Amino acid sequence: MSEHELSPSGSFEHPVVTMRGPGDMVDALPFLLGFFPSDSIVALGLQGPRRRQGGTVRVDIPEAQVWPAAAEEVARFLVALSEHRDRSPDAVILYLCRDPAPGRSGRQVCEELRPLAALLAGAFRAAGIAVHDSLCVSEGRWWSYACDNSACCAEEGTPVDRPGSTPAVAAAAAYAGIRVRGSLKELHQELEPVAAPSAEIQLRAFEEAVPALVEELGRRGGREGVRERTVELVDAAVSRFRDGAAELPPVEAARLVLGLQDRVARDRAAEWLDPPDVGHAQRLWRFLARCCAVPFDSQAAAPLSLLGWTAWVTGDQVTARVALGRALVADPDYTFAQLLYQAVNSGAEPYDLCATLRDERRSRQRRGSGRRPGGRTRSRRGGRDRCDGGVYRQ
Repeated sequence: MSEHELSPSGSFEHPVVTMRGPGDMVDALPFLLGFFPSDSIVALGLQGPRRRQGGTVRVDIPEAQVWPAAAEEVARFLVALSEHRDRSPDAVILYLCRDPAPGRSGRQVCEELRPLAALLAGAFRAAGIAVHDSLCVSEGRWWSYACDNSACCAEEGTPVDRPGSTPAVAAAAAYAGIRVRGSLKELHQELEPVAAPSAEIQLRAFEEAVPALVEELGRRGGREGVRERTVELVDAAVSRFRDGAAELPPVEAARLVLGLQDRVARDRAAEWLDPPDVGHAQRLWRFLARCCAVPFDSQAAAPLSLLGWTAWVTGDQVTARVALGRALVADPDYTFAQLLYQAVNSGAEPYDLCATLRDERRSRQRRGSGRRPGGRTRSRRGGRDRCDGGVYRQ
């Protein structure tokens, strides 16, 4: 098997690691993504004669009946992503990651996913992209669909953690300050709605807040009044989180979630993008998203999108992708989440959007119809605001 090179973060400013076989490829995967994928298809593009790392796509493994369409979509998306950044990949490494259900084994998972691996390989070859390797990772072991040599790929699989060894990619990632954030499943669990009995308390709060909001909207100038009141509540909530709060009273949380369904109010909330308050705002959006249990689960799209936005601004692309992905599960037609998700996955930077929000805030201040969140100013070196993940990483 030929060698190829990659940087754990996808940036050539970080140490480049040479991958010499499928074991190294499996070692690299969580460092490439920032988490351990579960129930995932991952396609890693490779470019040039030395097979350097290109774009990376991760999607959930769908139901078997849609595998053909999913395989074509993954290939299409990786090509589009790679061409947006640079050019189409010359080759691809495919990963299928799934832990077995109770009573099943990793080997059985490998066989169950073999048809999906074949469909993915076929879709990429149809797009003119060679398959460098195709791997299944399950139950702490890996198998190669592209290798039938029992000397290097045992039927029972190869342990992911090889005793007495420190993977080169792990050492490079430690040097570069890159860390793995746990499993994808754990990251999703951090954003799950609150469980009983808190869910019942929050549901009653929503049921109380809805008629009160309807009454507000029914007044003269009601929509504008609701919008301004929502902005005031957001400002006050961020201030409380700045002072150490970890939650809000249920009725207040419900009123905030409902108010953020208004696009203008949500965009005003997105102005909390500068340190140190962007970190407090992130904790608020996470808290509000978890308040949205059924039947108000679709309302979580707004706070989840705001969480994804602030994560993107601060350079935390792992949280940005997870939060925005969950926002689109809550409401697949939520345009704000769609646009942000596309921007993050295409490798775009948030600088222009940050500048636009700051300009809108300043214009509103000049008109005397609004104020900067928190009512404070921040000194800026050289007179310029920056929206830099390296500077603002929390």
